Amino acid sequence: MVIFTCYGFNLAQGLRAAINRGDTVRITPKILCSVFCISVSIIAINIMIGSPFSSLIIYLHVLIIIFQSAMIWYSKPD
Repeated sequence: MVIFTCYGFNLAQGLRAAINRGDTVRITPKILCSVFCISVSIIAINIMIGSPFSSLIIYLHVLIIIFQSAMIWYSKPD
């Protein structure tokens, strides 16, 4: 799950770089990247549900989802 999470950040960073350059980024890659990042986090949360640190894992993955979504969906800064 760590590798998939890192890959999600890599995908989000690629979209963020294109947005910052001013390139036209279509909605389809943004949706697919968001679905991938959310799916990875949900799977990781489901795997870790029984562990003693499950609440920490849930909060961490919610933070990851928010951070990756901000990278993908926010427009170019002024």
